Amino acid sequence: MRPVFALRVTPRNRNSWPSVATALLGAEAAQALDFRVLERPGELPDGTRALAFSFVTPELEGVAREVRALRASHPGLWLLAGGAHASADPEGTLALGFDAVVAGEGEQAAQRLCGALAAGGPPPTGVWRSEALLELDQSLHVEPRLGLFPFAEISRGCPCGCAFCVATRLFGRRMRHRSPQVVAAGVALAARAGYHRFRFLSPDAFSYLGRDTLERRAALEELLVRCFEAGASQLMLGCFPSEVRPDRVEPELLALLRARCLNRTVVIGAQAGSDRVLGLMHRGHTVEASRRAVRLAHEADLVPLVDVMFGFPGEAPEDRQASLAFIEECLRETRALIHAHVYMPLPGSAAWPAAPEPVEDRVWAALEAHTRTGRLEGDWRKHQRIGARILRWREEGLIRV
Repeated sequence: MRPVFALRVTPRNRNSWPSVATALLGAEAAQALDFRVLERPGELPDGTRALAFSFVTPELEGVAREVRALRASHPGLWLLAGGAHASADPEGTLALGFDAVVAGEGEQAAQRLCGALAAGGPPPTGVWRSEALLELDQSLHVEPRLGLFPFAEISRGCPCGCAFCVATRLFGRRMRHRSPQVVAAGVALAARAGYHRFRFLSPDAFSYLGRDTLERRAALEELLVRCFEAGASQLMLGCFPSEVRPDRVEPELLALLRARCLNRTVVIGAQAGSDRVLGLMHRGHTVEASRRAVRLAHEADLVPLVDVMFGFPGEAPEDRQASLAFIEECLRETRALIHAHVYMPLPGSAAWPAAPEPVEDRVWAALEAHTRTGRLEGDWRKHQRIGARILRWREEGLIRV
């Protein structure tokens, strides 16, 4: 019987596994291993030799607890970690009880680890990194052999390097894209498995494959047409799990979304109503660009869902007042909805380990008032609690960066 290499799949990380799983299954040594998906903690298939995790920082405490239990119940099990948190704090992740950590983009490093594991002998240890970034057309975004059909990843990498975000550190500053043909090939496999509604995953949906607006519109239209031809009946672009940058919003792109896609909302990452705070965040756009994007979406008969963050390090009371004024302007002059949230400190971001600025009660009261109208949403209280826990984990040594 071949040794089992299990992937610990959860609702939160299901979309991060397929590309890595495809790389593992495509490795020369893959035939020596039996790859499985593990969805329930502790229920290891017979013959499991290796178990791989992928997780983000808010999951750290739960992952640490699961690893401790596995070490007690299966002392010889080889444990591998990857994902955003492991990439930002590899040494701290090893200290949780993992044998090896993949830091950064994982496909190539995972293949090398697979080969080392299949070769027998002592399991590989330490920190492993891919030697180059993946060109996305080398793999599909689905892995039918393991039943993994995630969001349709069309782009990866981000040139912006926003100070609160870890995407640039994880995937690099060069934005890479899957071609319409390759995305559609993955959609066709998912459609055969019974999936027909697809959401596209991208750091900025309106930056897909093009040097200017006309080229991007043509590329997006080809993407949508090919996916419909591949078996999709409903497509969603520029909304969860993606957004669009304000400075990329143009009437031609909004018109295409309105004509071809199911969603009637478009998520606009405004993040602040203060140009000073946008500068601290390294956002690379202005409040005026956000105003224009919200107005254009409204005029295109779409609902702008506008992200606004409070408590970013260095933010002052007058900046928060400016963000509240921006929210009220959007609500008053357009059909916008607002998603309000607070800054969460994350290892690997440029702002780490700065704590959130305290937010006045009057700001929370204003947000609560808008929530009661049904036009503002957000779980900022929960995010405050998670952010405080993350900083406490650093003080306690659970995080080592």
